[in-house]
Amino acid sequence: MTSIQRITGLASGMDIDSIVEKMMTAAKQPLVKLQQQKQILEWQEEDYRTLNQKYFDFRSTLSNMKLTTKYRVRTTTSSNENNVTATAANNAALGSATIQSVTQLATAATKISGSGSETATTISKSGAKIKADASLYSQTGNFLNGITWNNGVVVSQSFSGDGDATASVKLSNPPVSTTTDGITYYAMNVKVNGKTYQVVNDKSNIPDNEKGNYAVYNAESGVLTFDSAVSSGSSINVEYVAGAVTETKTLAQGTATMQLGHGLIATDAGGDQAFSLKINNTNYVLENDKLYAESDTGKSSPIGTLDASTGLITFTDSSVLSGESNTVSVTYSSKYATMSLGSYNEDGSINKATFYIDGTDSLNTVMADVNNHSTLGIGMYYDANADRVSLTRKSTGDLNKDGDEIIIGGSGNDFLNQTLQFNGSKESGGENAKFTMNGLETERTSNTFAINGVTYTLKSKFDTPVTVTVSNDTDTIFKNIKDFVGQYNSLIDAVQSKLNEDRYPDYAPLTDDQRKELTDTQQDQWDKKARSGLLRNDMTLKSSLSNMRSLIYSKVNNANISSEYSQLSSIGITTTSDWLEGGKLEIDEDKLKAAIQNDPDSVELLFRASGSTTSEKGIVQRLYDSVNQTYNTIVDKAGKSTYVNTQFTIGKNINDLTDKISDMNDKLDKLEDRYYAQFTAMEQAIQKYNSQYTYLSSFFSQQ
Repeated sequence: MTSIQRITGLASGMDIDSIVEKMMTAAKQPLVKLQQQKQILEWQEEDYRTLNQKYFDFRSTLSNMKLTTKYRVRTTTSSNENNVTATAANNAALGSATIQSVTQLATAATKISGSGSETATTISKSGAKIKADASLYSQTGNFLNGITWNNGVVVSQSFSGDGDATASVKLSNPPVSTTTDGITYYAMNVKVNGKTYQVVNDKSNIPDNEKGNYAVYNAESGVLTFDSAVSSGSSINVEYVAGAVTETKTLAQGTATMQLGHGLIATDAGGDQAFSLKINNTNYVLENDKLYAESDTGKSSPIGTLDASTGLITFTDSSVLSGESNTVSVTYSSKYATMSLGSYNEDGSINKATFYIDGTDSLNTVMADVNNHSTLGIGMYYDANADRVSLTRKSTGDLNKDGDEIIIGGSGNDFLNQTLQFNGSKESGGENAKFTMNGLETERTSNTFAINGVTYTLKSKFDTPVTVTVSNDTDTIFKNIKDFVGQYNSLIDAVQSKLNEDRYPDYAPLTDDQRKELTDTQQDQWDKKARSGLLRNDMTLKSSLSNMRSLIYSKVNNANISSEYSQLSSIGITTTSDWLEGGKLEIDEDKLKAAIQNDPDSVELLFRASGSTTSEKGIVQRLYDSVNQTYNTIVDKAGKSTYVNTQFTIGKNINDLTDKISDMNDKLDKLEDRYYAQFTAMEQAIQKYNSQYTYLSSFFSQQ
C-alpha cells in the first residue's frame, strides 16, 4: 500500500476509516470471487489426488494379479509325514509320486579332537581347565600339547570399494610371505562382501580360471590390487600378519604412559622384529622389561618400563619427555598362532581358509571366526565337560568321494593339529541319503531336495511306501481372486461416492472476515458443504467407470480358454443388483471354487491371458491398461505431490488465479489510497474553512 498522509475526521468529525472500509468491501467482491475460485481448485486438486491414490493402489493389485503365482498355487499331502514331508512350487506338475523306501539318511561330516589316537584325548592337561572366554596366550601351559606362538602382529584393516575398473587398497604394514612352487603367497585373509581371495605377488602366476579368486600384493608399494572392479560401497576386509609394526605418537611434556595398540609384546624377538623405542632423536632398547638409552651400555639408568602382557609403556624419567612436544616411535612384534582348515563343495571344489590367532584371542573368538566364515561351511564347538572340540560340515552328504569332507591343513605345530589334536583325526558321517523313488534307486547329498518343482524332506529311514500328492490349493487361489474383487469394489465405491456427492452452490468458500464471525464447529460444517460435490459427475471418472464395467462384462475370446469359462459370470463373479453401486462385483463362492478345481488353467487365463487385441486379453490385462490410462489422465489434471504447479492443468490455473489476485490487490491498494486522498483533501478544505471562519468571527467580534 502506498504511504500517504491520511487525515481521518479531525475536521469533519466523520468516521473516515469506517466509510472507506465499507466502500472497499464492495470493491473487493471481484477479489473474493478469485480467492474462492482458487480455494475450489485447491480442494479439487486434493480430491483428485486422494482418488488417484486409489487408482494407483488398484493398479498395483492388477500388476500382482498378472503373475502366475496368484493362480498356480500348489498344495501337497504326504501319506506319512513322520517319514516324508513336501512342498511344491507353483510350476510343479499335478499328480503324485511314491518313495518306496529310504535306506540311509544324509549326514554331515564330523571330526572330533583326539579321535586319531587309540584312546579319547582331552585338549587340556590333567588337573588344568581351559576357559573358553580367556586369552589363549595366558593358558598356553594348560593345553596338553601347548601352543606354538610366532612373532608378528595380526593386523586388520577395512576399506570401502570405490567402483574403479581395477580396485586397489594400500596396507599400512608389510605382511609376512612364503614361497611355494615359485609363487609367493602372503599371510593374509582378504574378503570382498564375504567372498574370499587368495593373495599372490605376481598376476601372471594365477590360472586363467581362478582370476576372480586372487588378488595381487606389491611389496614395494604396499598396494593390494584386485583382478576385477569392486563396486562402490563394497566392504573390503583385510586381515594379515605383519612381521612388526611401528607406532608413532606425539606426547606432551611430562606424559607418564604410552599404550601400544597390541599386547603380548614379543620381547624375545630379534632383528627387524626386535623391540625398539625412539624419543625425538634418541634410541632406547629393552632389557628385562626395562628401557635404557642405547648409549647406556652399563644399563644403569632406566628411563621406563614395558608391561609386555598389555603393551603399556611407563616413563619413570621425566627428562626424556622434557620438550613441549615429543615424537615417540615404537617398533615391536607380538604373539600369534595359525591354523588352516578346508572343506569340499558338492561340485568337487575346495574351500580353504587360514586363520591368524592373536595371543589375546580366546577359544570362543577362534570358534566364532570359523563359524562365521561364509564360504568354509564348518561349525566348530567346544564341550567343556568332555574337554574336546568338534568340527562339523554344515552341508550334509558325501561331497568328496576320495576322502574326508573336512580338511585339516597346516604344519604339525598348527593350532588345530597340535593344540586341539586334530592331527590324524577320524571323520564320521558325510553320507548321502539313499532311497527308492517311483521304482528308481537314487541318492542325494541332502535330506531335502527338489524334483520337478516339488521339494521333499526325508525324516527317517523306512521300507513302507509313502505317497506325496500335488494338487491345486483351491482355497488360496480363491482368496487371491476374492481379494482382487474386494480391491475392485473399493475403487468403484470411492469413485462412485465422489460422482454422487451432493453439491451445495450456496456454500462458497469462507473469506477471512466471514470466518471471524463463526465458531470453529460452524466453520467445519460450512467447509464440509463448501467442498462437497466438487467432482460430481466428473467426465473423467464417469468414463473410467463405464470403461471398466465394459471390460469386466466382455467375453475373453482366447483360443486357450475353455468356452465354458470365458466370462467372469461363468465362474461365479457378477455385478450386484443395485445399479446405484456403480457396477460393484459379488462372488458365488461355491461356483468360483468349482471352476478353480475343474479347470484352473482356464480360470487363470480368464484373468491374465495376453493378446494383441482387447478381446483376446484377460480381465486383469484389460483393466490394467484402462486404470493406468485414467491414472495418467488425473496426473495430467491434478499432478502429484512431487509436481510443481506448472506441470499439471489445475496447477497452471491456480498460478493464473494467483497472478490475478496479486494484480487485483495492487489495484485495490491504489483505490484505497485514492479514497483516502479524497477524504484527506476534504478534511483539509474543511479545516481551512474553519480557520477562516474563526478568523472572521474574531474580527467582527472586535467591532
